[in-house]
Amino acid sequence: MRLEKIHRRIKASNYKPWQVYLLTASTLGGLGLYFNVGIITSALRTIERASSGLEWLVILGIQGVLIGFVAESLYEQGNRYAKAASHLFGSKDRTLFFRIGVMTVVSGIITKVIPSVLERATEYFVIQTAGAVIALGIFLIHQGSRNWNIQTEWPAIVAGAILAIAPSLV
Repeated sequence: MRLEKIHRRIKASNYKPWQVYLLTASTLGGLGLYFNVGIITSALRTIERASSGLEWLVILGIQGVLIGFVAESLYEQGNRYAKAASHLFGSKDRTLFFRIGVMTVVSGIITKVIPSVLERATEYFVIQTAGAVIALGIFLIHQGSRNWNIQTEWPAIVAGAILAIAPSLV
């Protein structure tokens, strides 16, 4: 009965239930790692081992998010125009060529550098990378929004940040 009451309160809040549950789990996991609570550390290691086959998926996710940020910063687009990085590209053909070239180089660098850096930096590769994808992905989606209210998304952003950062602090 108590869990149902808690769930109803979460559903009635201004936040999406998955965000609240993710924030709760990531906070417990982060605190458990920080204070070296055996059962939580063991559970996180088990989750990491069980999800190790998903490394390729979280690598693709973080690459997509990082490439998205690069694309957002380099390109401006509207219904009737496409402009890449500067006014020097006078045609759509040159813009297309520039985009393909830049994104190929960026993708190559991200593909070679990011996975090896992340794998060396953490014991919880899948968990931390998934957290980074969640937090950074939300920022990427809303990067161009003029009326984004961060207060509606903060539980997921904080949860992703905790997952991404907390294991490295211990």
